[in-house]
Amino acid sequence: MSIAHLTLEEKLQQISLKLIDEIRAFYEFLTVKSQNPMQLYAKIDGIKNSVENEKYLLGEYIIKIKEGLDDKDLYINILDRLEKISQNLDAGAYRLSVLRTRNTEIDNLTYKLIIIISEKILASLTHLIESIKSLSTDAKKSIDSARNILKLEEEVDDLYRNVELKLFERKYEDLIYVMLMKDIVDRLEDSEDLIRDSANDITYIAFGRI
Repeated sequence: MSIAHLTLEEKLQQISLKLIDEIRAFYEFLTVKSQNPMQLYAKIDGIKNSVENEKYLLGEYIIKIKEGLDDKDLYINILDRLEKISQNLDAGAYRLSVLRTRNTEIDNLTYKLIIIISEKILASLTHLIESIKSLSTDAKKSIDSARNILKLEEEVDDLYRNVELKLFERKYEDLIYVMLMKDIVDRLEDSEDLIRDSANDITYIAFGRI
């Protein structure tokens, strides 16, 4: 394992920590209704912009040192997915701000399901950071942390299907609500899938270190 690998993994941890800040801000957006929606969205958008900048800089670094990295494609894949997760959370928060600005109430069951999905994304990101961190010290532990994400992803899939069914029960005059909420849950579900795919790539890297 090289200095380049250690640097990459440290930077990926830092970006993942920003995603944890972002999902926590999204969770706050869901649960704290007294604050200005656009102010809360601006906080999330700022984190997203920071992630995009970090992704660009780290991508540039990978290109510069690519000759010494046999597994560079796996790192690039993880980096791309982390950026996409950040963009998903940002887009979901924007749509939530539109609903809040319209004074649209989310029905209780859908609200609870989205809260749980957000909590599971936070848990998955926590496992992802642990998996990345363990790559340099204990490859088997890294694999175990990555496997924890697979179970969470299955749980999110089940929750996603429940939200879909609930949304499809809405009346036609609530079409804007349904479209915005569907897009929010689509992006959350996609984010969990991206975390799972990143965990799989980390597992491949870890296999090479056992």
